[in-house]
Amino acid sequence: MNKFAVALAFSVAMAPGCKRSGAKGPRDAGPPRSDAAPARRALETAVIGDIAIRRADPAAHKVEMSDEDLAGALGSVLAGSKAFAASPAEVPAGRTGVPARVTVDITYDFVDAPRGRSIVCAVEAAIDWQRGERLTPRENVLAERPLAPADQKRAPAIAVEMIQQSVLEAGRGLVAKEELRQGDDAAVLAGLDSSDPDIVLWGLELVAERRLAAGFERALSLLKARDAGVRAAALRVLVALKDPRAVAPLAKMANFSNPEELRMVIEAVSAIGGDEAAEFLEYVATGHSDADLRSRAREGLERIGRQQRAQPEPK
Repeated sequence: MNKFAVALAFSVAMAPGCKRSGAKGPRDAGPPRSDAAPARRALETAVIGDIAIRRADPAAHKVEMSDEDLAGALGSVLAGSKAFAASPAEVPAGRTGVPARVTVDITYDFVDAPRGRSIVCAVEAAIDWQRGERLTPRENVLAERPLAPADQKRAPAIAVEMIQQSVLEAGRGLVAKEELRQGDDAAVLAGLDSSDPDIVLWGLELVAERRLAAGFERALSLLKARDAGVRAAALRVLVALKDPRAVAPLAKMANFSNPEELRMVIEAVSAIGGDEAAEFLEYVATGHSDADLRSRAREGLERIGRQQRAQPEPK
């Protein structure tokens, strides 16, 4: 898309859309931050130089729609936030423009099932940073609409409406996540209490990236969340913070009958380290019946600079 089309993308509006979810995991965190108090950050604005629409059209049921119109609708959603601008000249005062592009992948089809015909649509939108390393906000939208007999003739038009709605909903999700990413530490910590599980998940990823010690207690409580993705993100926060207080709760929650879960706890405890971590790893290394888990626990002891006490392995 050329610069004229990008500018156009920030001037067209269309209708609202459907439910969304999704995020990308954080990069490996370095040493923990020494300051626990939230800090203000330099404000940024994502300068969108391109909006790329990529469609996987079904061979048998391709619908006619304008990619430029879709980009325009998405651009209008983004332009409603100070987190985005169409050019460096439009970056608000006091903010730094960061070059970026937005990619949108669209898949749709008509599905015949015993209960009748439906339209299914999947949209993934992401911000692709053109300079420097940052967490990448992503938004996934999944939609399905059953077609009544009276809708059969309008099926292509209905599919276009669904795709448009899904793209716009993905855009609103990107706005929410990018505004939070650009926010100060206090805003990120407040996001952990959101009623939207997707924002909580994204907030955890930001806490892990920034290594915000003030997020420790909330991350610890979210180890009991229903959503497996939230639990995994909370675990990443605890590993990023390397706070020894996390070891005892992690050891307590370790399911010794579930090798995969125990493997995750071993890795987390090994990354955090400390005396309690050594005790836990020693216990697994000498007492578990699974040879692979015993080996991983011994490796964990080596990583934290401890040696396993000489004891016979269980038979």
